[in-house]
Amino acid sequence: MPVGRLLVIAPDSDLRHSLVFALEAEGFEVTERAQLPSVDWAESNRFDCTVLDHKAVRGAKSESIAFCIKAAPVVLLASRPLQWLADFVAETVETPVIGNALLVAVRLAIHLPTA
Repeated sequence: MPVGRLLVIAPDSDLRHSLVFALEAEGFEVTERAQLPSVDWAESNRFDCTVLDHKAVRGAKSESIAFCIKAAPVVLLASRPLQWLADFVAETVETPVIGNALLVAVRLAIHLPTA
């Protein structure tokens, strides 16, 4: 049985596949998307956590914020913090990801033990 169901959103296929591989190796069931889905899609497809690459955040800020609210909890991967989005994500992981920072952030977001 999977540890949890995750949604990974990253436009770069190499990054996306690496994230999926690493998270599946930790026991998570992972669904991947290249682009930010609609708010309606997020509402009808619930996940325990969403891992969102900041490069997938495009368009109106209000759409990204609405998605993050519906897809919560969200772990944001960002080379620099997006201040306008910070209040709507559970955790932010600075990229490039080093060590197990992503796994720790996902576990914190869905309230699993980190050790």
